[in-house]
Amino acid sequence: MRRSATDDLSAVCHALADPTRRILLATLARDPGATTTDLARAAPRITRWAVMKHLTVLLDAGLIQTLPEGRRRRHYRVPGGLQELQGWLAADTAAR
Repeated sequence: MRRSATDDLSAVCHALADPTRRILLATLARDPGATTTDLARAAPRITRWAVMKHLTVLLDAGLIQTLPEGRRRRHYRVPGGLQELQGWLAADTAAR
């Protein structure tokens, strides 16, 4: 079942609320196609298992996509994944 636009925006805001997930997104902006292991190195204070949980939240929010490559998974930012949030912020700014 498709989520509403409000639910989509809430999922994005929830995903971005965590600093580790923001680090992972920034890493993917610099290194598209990074593996889970690569991303775990970028966030050294957490386990690989925790990185996978954070990636699931980002995936559910529509901010990343994951492609299997043998035993590895390569992760990419979704182009325009933040567009709805940017539009909401712009509308809020314009309303002031």
